[in-house]
Amino acid sequence: MYLGKMPRPAFGIRIPEIVAPAILKSFKELNIAGTLMLSFNRETAPQKFIYSLDPKHFYLGHTGTSISEYITKANEFSKEFAVLIEIEADHVSIMGSVERALKRIAGVAIEESLGSNEINESLSYIEEEFREVSRVGSVDFVTIDTCELVDPKIEKLSDREILYRYENEIEPEYRKILESRFLRSFNFVSDDRLLYIKFTKLDVAKLALKYSKSIEYIEKILNIVRRYNEKEFGLEIALDELPLKTGIKDALFYTMELMHRGLNIDFLAPNIGFRKREDYTEDTTTLYEHVKNLHTALSSLGVYISIHSGSGAHPYSDKGKGVWETIRRATDGFVKYKMSGVLIQLLLEILYQSESETKPRRIYDEIYDAVLEHIYFVVKSRGSIYSHELEKLLNAYEESVARDPSYRRNPRADIFRHYFYLFQAIRDATGFRKLREELIDLLNTNIDIRKRYEAEVQSFIERFSKALGFINNINRYKVAVL
Repeated sequence: MYLGKMPRPAFGIRIPEIVAPAILKSFKELNIAGTLMLSFNRETAPQKFIYSLDPKHFYLGHTGTSISEYITKANEFSKEFAVLIEIEADHVSIMGSVERALKRIAGVAIEESLGSNEINESLSYIEEEFREVSRVGSVDFVTIDTCELVDPKIEKLSDREILYRYENEIEPEYRKILESRFLRSFNFVSDDRLLYIKFTKLDVAKLALKYSKSIEYIEKILNIVRRYNEKEFGLEIALDELPLKTGIKDALFYTMELMHRGLNIDFLAPNIGFRKREDYTEDTTTLYEHVKNLHTALSSLGVYISIHSGSGAHPYSDKGKGVWETIRRATDGFVKYKMSGVLIQLLLEILYQSESETKPRRIYDEIYDAVLEHIYFVVKSRGSIYSHELEKLLNAYEESVARDPSYRRNPRADIFRHYFYLFQAIRDATGFRKLREELIDLLNTNIDIRKRYEAEVQSFIERFSKALGFINNINRYKVAVL
């Protein structure tokens, strides 16, 4: 069900049979209502693409879990364990290609803008995604991502260039509307601060040039979703994958422009300096100030912060010392916090720790070697996910192994941490995903591994939820319709 603005965790269920039972058992034990999600385009896709033998679809829906399978199994597990969940279509995106998106989240800078054909193809693909959603039910929540339509190069222009382009590219009537709404001071109050924010004409010009196209396509995507998802659903906007931290004026402009168009959102996901599968290493005081300012302004508009890229360098690093607690303090606990790959990463660490020559360790070794083999192929052939950054990671791994042979197959090697997801996409000539299915079979047949995995997931979710205040959220927040 749609959980509204309730503070909650959101976990990706990349392989539902493995991670969903462990998550839901933990939710039940800790009395948590939370979100299950998959990233549309990247992690999941319509069935026909999951089963496609066309090489150009290799990375599309790389988990091997189709949209219909994801929604069906999330509902089935929710009923089996009698746990209240929200099902989310995460990162419904305008994007050039899934390979481009995968490179972007791996930290590769992408500067080329999208053409109209790519944008229209994205919209058609989103419609295909939601046709499949409608065939198996609906989703309760949608996160829309039009980051690829934001123009970050505006930040590099001179003031004169910005004002010139504003006067020549933004329609006069729209400029008048923007200036009437934003050329004034805004005051926001929270428990420990008073924020006074004043927009200048240069601010308005820069923000309009930077974000107008992105905002326009939020509406277009939302119209598609509404056409196929008849059930009430919540809405989140993702800005987290932009290359720069989200400033307070950026967040206000984006949110208020959406509200002016009648689009009321539950959460906004800003870039707060988090990187995927990396710990936050900056000063937590700086993190607190940035997030607190965003929370103070956005919460006054009835919008709360969603944290993306929530996983750290490994399942036991907790995103860095004190980071989770800092997020809770800065948001007064009113936050949504998302993680996905960490629960597969946790299982792989358990398999790595198994005795050599046992089936769990053999499967782990097979997965690691297959991922490396694919990366070698990509680097040699300059394949579609190739980047200089990927090649550097591979070279650094080889150098580490040469210095210390025991580093071979280390689950915390950067090359594996960032690219282990590939094992779910690898399949044979018939389309069979052998590694993915072997992992599911192992968890179904090896009771010891399953119990250990579920215990580790329970410990992880309890530690995380205690730090962020999610335990017992079902009873803590009274819902009143007045």
